[in-house]
Amino acid sequence: MTTSAKLIYLVGPSGVGKDSVLTHLKKHYITEHQPLVTHRYITRPVRLNDENHIELSEFDFQRRLNSGLFLFHWQSHGCSYAIGSEVKNWLEQGNSVIMNGSRQYLNQAREICPNLIPLWMAVSENVLRQRLQQRGRESAAEIDARIQRSLEIDNAKMPDDSTLYNDKNIYHTIAQLLSQLDSK
Repeated sequence: MTTSAKLIYLVGPSGVGKDSVLTHLKKHYITEHQPLVTHRYITRPVRLNDENHIELSEFDFQRRLNSGLFLFHWQSHGCSYAIGSEVKNWLEQGNSVIMNGSRQYLNQAREICPNLIPLWMAVSENVLRQRLQQRGRESAAEIDARIQRSLEIDNAKMPDDSTLYNDKNIYHTIAQLLSQLDSK
C-alpha cells in the first residue's frame, strides 16, 4: 500500500445509510481523490433497493475462500460476506478504497490491515427505526433487536476512530466523509 492510499472501513448499524453513501460515491464524481468503492460478495439474493453486491451460493463462496480470493470474510445474520483480494492491488496502485465492513469483524480486519481507517456511521434512533421500516426487510421484532444492538457499546471502537453522522441529506454526509478522509 502506498503512503497516500487509504483503506477506509465503513461500519455502523444496518440502516444508517452506508450503502446509500457508497452508491453515491460510485455514481457521482466529487473529487479526483475520492476513494474507490469496493463491492461485497454475499450469500444473499440481490433485491430491489438493496445493496449492490455480488450474490454467491454458499458453495461458490467457500470455493473462492479456499482459493484465497478474499481479503476479508465474515458471517452475519445467517449469510457469508467477503471483500475481494483485488482491493490489495487497488491500494498498491495508490488508490484509496472504501468498503462496507462489519463491526464484529473489525478487530480481525485490523490484524490483516493494521493501517485501515475505521469510520463509524451513526444516525439518531428515530431515523434508524424509520429507515429500517421503510426498507421492509425485517419484522417489527427484528427492527427492535437491531436498534437495541445499535445502542450497545461496541468494544471494537477505538478512541481515535472517527464518526460520520448521517441524519442530514446525502450531500452533507459525503462532504463530511471527504473532509474526514482529508484529515487522515
